This record gives sequence, C-alpha cells and structure tokens, in this order.
Amino acid sequence: MGTVKKAAKRVSSFSSVRAVRFDALTCKQNSTEFYVVVLPNDILKSTCFVSRREENPEKGFQRSLNESRAKDITKYLDEVKGIIPSALILSAQDSAKFSFDRNSNKVSFVTNSRSFMVLDGQHRLWGLISSRNKHCIPVVIFNKLNVSNEVKLFIDINTTQKGVPKTLILDIKNLAGIETKLEDRQRQLFDSLNKKSVLAGLMSAEKSRVGKISRTAFNQATTALFESGFFQNKDNETVCKGVMNYLEAAEKVFRKSKSDKAKLTNSILFRAVFAIFNEVIDKTLGSYSDLKSESIVNSLEPISRLSFDSYTGTSNATFQKVVDDMRSELNEYNNKYHDLNSSSLF
Repeated sequence: MGTVKKAAKRVSSFSSVRAVRFDALTCKQNSTEFYVVVLPNDILKSTCFVSRREENPEKGFQRSLNESRAKDITKYLDEVKGIIPSALILSAQDSAKFSFDRNSNKVSFVTNSRSFMVLDGQHRLWGLISSRNKHCIPVVIFNKLNVSNEVKLFIDINTTQKGVPKTLILDIKNLAGIETKLEDRQRQLFDSLNKKSVLAGLMSAEKSRVGKISRTAFNQATTALFESGFFQNKDNETVCKGVMNYLEAAEKVFRKSKSDKAKLTNSILFRAVFAIFNEVIDKTLGSYSDLKSESIVNSLEPISRLSFDSYTGTSNATFQKVVDDMRSELNEYNNKYHDLNSSSLF
C-alpha cells in the first residue's frame, strides 16, 4: 500500500474527537457566505474526507486520487521546500457542529473523520497530510450546503476555473530562474526564429493561437535536435542558422506538394518535419557536405510526393502516420539510387 493510501487510511480511522476554534474571516458573494480559515495539516488529517464516484456510485462525485501526483506534492513540500498558498475548499458536515462567533471572529467545530467534505484540492490535501512536517494552509469552508449544492459547486469550480496555459509557463520560467538548460536553448531558438526565419511572426510565445506555432509545440518538436545528432553540441548561433535553413527548405518542399494543408504552421506537420530532422541533416551532410537551404531541399524533396491533405485530426496516431510516410518516401528514394552501379549510370 502506497504512502498516500496509508495516509488516507489513517485519516479515515482517526478516532480522537475534540472541539477546536480558529480565527476566521467571513466573505459573502451573491447571498452565499463562506469562511476563510488557516488550518494545520494535522487538523485536516483528522477531519477531511472525499466523496469519490468510484466508491459511491450513487452520491459520490469526485475523481479518483492520482497517487503519483499526491506524492509529487509531498516531495515538493519536504524536499524542494516549496509552498502551497492556494486554498482548499471544504463543505462542513452536520457531524462537524460547525459555527461562527461574530463577536470573536472565530469558527468552532468538532474534529472527526467526516467533519469536512473536500470539494476542491484533494491532491493538495493528501500531499499535505503525507508530509513529515507540519504545515498550515488556507481553507475556504462552506456551511449548511446540501448534496445538490455541493455537487453544483464542485462542477462550477471545475468548469469555470481555467489553469494557466502551459505555453505561458514555459515563456516565463526564465524570469523565475527555473529553466532547464534545454528549455533555455529552446527559448532562445524560438525567439530568434520568430524574428528572422520563414516563421517570423507565426509563432506564439505566451498562448496557443490558431495558425501559429506555440512554445509548447515548438519545445516538443525540437527536443531531439538538442539531445542527439549533428547539432547536439553546437553553439546557439550555429543551431539557429541550421534550423533556419531547414525550415526554409521544408516550406519550399511543402509548396511543391501543392497540398493546401502543407504548411509549417500545421502543428502535426511541424512536429513531423522535426521528427525526421536528424536523419535529413545527416543525409544532407553526407551528400553535399553542407547545410545550405538548397541542399536540404534536395534531401527533403521526396516527401513532396505525399498528399498532406489526406491527413486528418491532431492525434498522436495521425502524427505517427505522417512521420512513417515521410520516412518511407525518404527511404524509397535512398534505396532506389543506392543500388545503381557504374554500368547503370553511364
């Protein structure tokens, strides 16, 4: 049984019942009042539970616990010494005997294993209670909600709240000084290509946009060229020149295909041309001893025979199909001319 599951078991079997009081703030929005309280993880461990759909098909509504995610939160707290400032959202149950004293601005409740139902933040909760250290966290507590209200609030929280786009996180990591070496090189290459390449102005750094290559898609596509192949240990300027020529060549080959969908801003095709990047670069160096745009065009030319309009969807299966077909065309071209001997040539 994993650490998180053991922690969950300890919570459900916690039998000590006592009355406690904590300072609180009240907040009212559209006639609904709730309370903001700071609680330590030992209190949360002894009072919180989750109503999961898999455990209670009739009345449960929460998703299953992702144990790996919860362990990552514990590791973040204990090893990285990170902080979790965002509030848990709880619903006080009848067994909590929850009350608020407006004179002292304190809430009081009874600690038992079903005092508070978790409406939002179950992974943060299990990460906190699995920590070997004592931590406090802000919580928002609703009181006197019925089951219908609890489920509606859960749905509202999980459909109206939207996380920060991954591409924005990548864009600002350098400001926090937490970029990896690979992310740093990819950011510099992205910014350079967005200024002086055939994709200039067609790349979006902070969020995904239709018709533009996002930083997330770019990083996903270019990881291999930094980790293996000819450019692995080259300086940033050399990498930039090589990729600029490669993109220029790919655009020319796409135009030759006469397929409407054959554009570098098509994220599937963008990823696909970089999936074959290292082998095309090796082929070009072997055949022409340079990486000029026209040389790369000659190496890539076989893929112009593909009907790019026939590929539909944005799934990994579609991406893999495009890559396989590109490699098939390149290999067919190589095999066709590899077997020619001098008597055949002249």
